This record gives sequence, C-alpha cells and structure tokens, in this order.
Amino acid sequence: MRVARLLSLAGAMLVFLAVPSVASASSHTFWRASAPNQLWVDPGAGTAGLSVLSVPNIGCTAVDANGFCTGGIYPSLHGARWIWKAHETVEEQNTADYGPVIFVRRIDVPKKADTVDAQIKITADNAYDLFVNGAPVGSGNDWHIITTFPLTGAAALHPGANWLVMKVTNFAGPAPPFQNPAALIYKLRVTYTT
Repeated sequence: MRVARLLSLAGAMLVFLAVPSVASASSHTFWRASAPNQLWVDPGAGTAGLSVLSVPNIGCTAVDANGFCTGGIYPSLHGARWIWKAHETVEEQNTADYGPVIFVRRIDVPKKADTVDAQIKITADNAYDLFVNGAPVGSGNDWHIITTFPLTGAAALHPGANWLVMKVTNFAGPAPPFQNPAALIYKLRVTYTT
C-alpha cells in the first residue's frame, strides 16, 4: 500500500514536471502629454521651434509653478499643459484663420511589448486634425470639448517608434491677441504587455 502510494505521487510529480509552465503577461502603462519643448513646424511662415506655455491670454490667464493653467476659460486635462508656438497669438494672426501649426511627438513603445493599447484625449483652440503613424485618427473644431480617441487599426501604436502629428488652426477673432488665443492640449495613455 505504501509503495503504491509513493508510485502514485511520483507519477503525479512527473506529470507536473512535464506540463510546461505558462508565464502570465505583465501589464505596463505610461502617459505622454502636451508640454513645453515639443517640436512644432509652421509651414506658412517657414519656421519651426519648440512649444511654450500658451499664456497669457483669455484662455489661460495664469499658470502655477508647474505650468498648469490656474485661470482663464480653457478646460483642464490633468497632467497636460496648453501649448503653442509662442506665448500668445500675435495681432497679425487674428485678422484671418491662421495655421496650420503642426506639432510632432515621437512615442517610443518598448520593443519587447507583446500587445499595445492606447487612447488619446485632445482639443485645440480652435481646430485640429490628429494623425498617428500617418493614419488619420480624428479632428475637432470646438476647444470647449476634449475628445477621446482610441488608437486602433492603422493608427494603432506598435513596439518601437510611433509618431503623433497634430495640425492646429486658429480661427480669426478679435484684434487684441489676448482675446484670440491659439493653443493645443492632449494626453496619451499607452498600456502594453510583456
């Protein structure tokens, strides 16, 4: 009886050792958001540079020590900052629609990622067109509304380098630059498994 039991246990151990173990996937999340020092290109003016906080203007009248708007009429997006190519829109840009100003951001997903899931929240004063890796994702023309877009299909992020391109246009408005700001805000969430 004792021998039979030992043989039974030994057989169970052999079966246990023969079954390969399955490692569970590990999930990771990171965020990227609009902030100063992001590349912009202004094709109409033939200029390029790095973004700055979009203040002072009616949209964002003040920022705190971290660069977040503390006053004005812009909606907030935690962790993201309203940016533009200059601190405020200049008067010459208020007499007609101005832009597009194209903002570019490289997003690196670890090459060891097995799956990648991403979404972006975005709005601009006044209008934007969003592209990811050359694929159109969405657009908007109401700075009051922050829209969430899932990045799927041709616009899905993949392991390695990915590119966000945001074309932003400021519509004509009142002559004082303070009254007609131009700005962009977005926040990207990326979750991947390894």
